[in-house]
Parts: sequence; structure tokens; C-alpha cells
Amino acid sequence: MLSDFGVATETIDRVPEGHAVVKVDTLSIDAWIRTTLSDGGLHETGDLGSTIRAFGVGRVVESNDASLNEGDWVYGLLSAQTHALMPAKALTKVSPQPGIAPSAFVGPLGITTGITAWVGLIAVGNVQAGEVVLVSGAAGAVGSCVVQLAKARGARVIGIAGGPEKCAYLVNEIGADAAIDYKTGDVGGQIRALAPDGIDVFFDNVGGEILDAALDNLRETGGSRVVICGASYQYQNFEDVRGPKLHLRLAERNAAMLGFVVSHHAARFGEAMAEISALILESRMHLREHVVAPIDRFPDALLMLFDGSHIGNLVVRP
Repeated sequence: MLSDFGVATETIDRVPEGHAVVKVDTLSIDAWIRTTLSDGGLHETGDLGSTIRAFGVGRVVESNDASLNEGDWVYGLLSAQTHALMPAKALTKVSPQPGIAPSAFVGPLGITTGITAWVGLIAVGNVQAGEVVLVSGAAGAVGSCVVQLAKARGARVIGIAGGPEKCAYLVNEIGADAAIDYKTGDVGGQIRALAPDGIDVFFDNVGGEILDAALDNLRETGGSRVVICGASYQYQNFEDVRGPKLHLRLAERNAAMLGFVVSHHAARFGEAMAEISALILESRMHLREHVVAPIDRFPDALLMLFDGSHIGNLVVRP
């Protein structure tokens, strides 16, 4: 509830050695943030009264560390605030350039967005040209990137989203071959109609009944992969998390279900950023931004992530 959040004003009196002050430019609103507000999630639960964690990009306005200069663009866990006092070692320099805006580093080039999409689809899912890829939550930040990366790799891509506007975005704006509106019902039947020979890769951001529908439509000849990125369907109710009912389809169809944490693949981040940067500069990667401002609307943005009212990358500009 919005009443559970508040805004506090604090001053930064001095910058300790080894630290820098960053003026926050853009914060990424990601599903993992919700897991820090409850017990039982993958991420550490935040303390009551603490600043809500969020990754962001910003510019150094004061530095007491030789590795950072005033004006440097940096990425890190800047959290829900207008200015962040951070250890320099917790910040990563980024290099905006013509064609790549600073906000791209919490979008297509962000660890929780585009890099997550790349790791899940390519490093974990091993997508191949000619395969059929199904993506749930396809109109969100990660899903949008998965759709475009899969297309760039030569796959046929079907996105699942809620409502005609999102389905139009998938097909007309980011190049999906087809879109399924889960709000119209019978998701499994819609998958079968669009992929009668079955799915090779299912990239799951949602979980729940949509996961079961995908499991029921895996290619029967074997070799399909289900990549578990997240389960936004479950994040609002950790006390009633439900697993798939049709998990035996994995055995019946000689398929695999693979989960991943993006940070475990840090050795390949450079490879991911190089490929995504090239796609951006070639106008083959585009991620629409849904901007919420100012900082005191951060809680509104967080709740918006789960009500289906945004398309693309949901961000806050302080």
C-alpha cells in the first residue's frame, strides 16, 4: 500500500574518503525490488525505515576517490533517492555516446534488464536460428529485450502480454512474429495455433498458469528448454507460491527447465554488452521507456510494475 512508504529529507555534510556523491538520473523499477519488501525472497529483506534499493545511473557531482571525477557517469545500487553517497568501489563507470543514452544503462544495457535477457536467452537458453521462442511478460523490460535478441539471432518469436495495446507493441514496435493476449483466455490453445510443432525455448518472466500452458506445448521431439527468469505472478503473495502442475511434460518430451541468477554469469557481461550495443547502434534494439517522476512517486511506480499498466522499461526520474 502507498501508505507503507514515506519520503525523508537528509543532508550530505561531507564525503568520506573513498566515496562519491552521485546525482541520480534514472532508476530502474524491477520485479526483484518487491522481493526485498517481504521475507522469503531471493534477495535480502530491507530493514523498516531504510531506503528502498534500486539500480540506477547517475552523474558524479562530488568525489573523494581518485578513480572517479566530477561529471563521470556511473551505474550502481543508487536506490530510491535524488542523490546517493556511495563507496567508489560500488560504482561502475559507464560511457554514454551518440546513439546510446545514459538511461540505456538501466535499459537494454542494464544488468537487471537487457543483460538479464541476454544471459537467460543466450548463455542459459542457447537459442539457435530457426527455433521457436515463446516469451511471457514480453511487453516488459526484460521480455522486450528477449524478443529483440531472439529475432536478431534468427528465431521465430511469439510474445505473451496482456491487452491489445501491448500485443500491438510486440508485433509492430519490437518485431515479434506473433503475440498472444493472455486476457482473452485459453493461452495454451493460442500457443498451439501459432506453434503447432511446439516451442523450442520458453523464456518465463511470469510463472503460474502461463508456465503450465507453455510446458504443455513444448516440442514433442525433445530438446526444448524452459528458462526461468522470474515469476512476477507470485511476487505479491509469497505465502501462496505454487509450482507448475504439468512439470512431467519435461520428462515426457525430453526437455529441460533451467533457472539462473544473472550475477553468476558476470564473466560474459562484456560479450552481452558488445552485442546489445551493436544492436542499438544498428537500430535493431529499442526499449520504450515509461517514465514516472519525481522521486516521491517511486512507490507508485513500484506498484505499477504489477498492475500491468506500463509497457517497456518502467523507470523513475528523480
